[in-house]
Amino acid sequence: MHTVHYPNVDATEGDPFIAAAMGIMFSVNDYDSAITADEIAIIDSFFDSLDLANMKNPYVDKALYGDVMNMFNKEWRWVYQGSVTTPPCAQKVYWNLLMTVYPIKQAHLDLFKG
Repeated sequence: MHTVHYPNVDATEGDPFIAAAMGIMFSVNDYDSAITADEIAIIDSFFDSLDLANMKNPYVDKALYGDVMNMFNKEWRWVYQGSVTTPPCAQKVYWNLLMTVYPIKQAHLDLFKG
């Protein structure tokens, strides 16, 4: 999963980055065994709040992901300059890809696939 933050201001020619992205890897079976039951509950609550079963497009009006973002280990990450993968495919995006793999329930994953 990835989220992209576009600042409210327009980027100027001299700006090194126009957006920031956070990439989080999830797995049903092969996730970090150090993840606690409390952290799994936070992840489950996040995915439940998205109401993916009732979405009609890939955009979410409001994602309540403060708790889940606060629990992610942001110290272990890869950082690079890239672009976003959806039109208009903005360049100069500051990517953060977390190294920790987090658990996802099969039911939540199925909603992304469906």
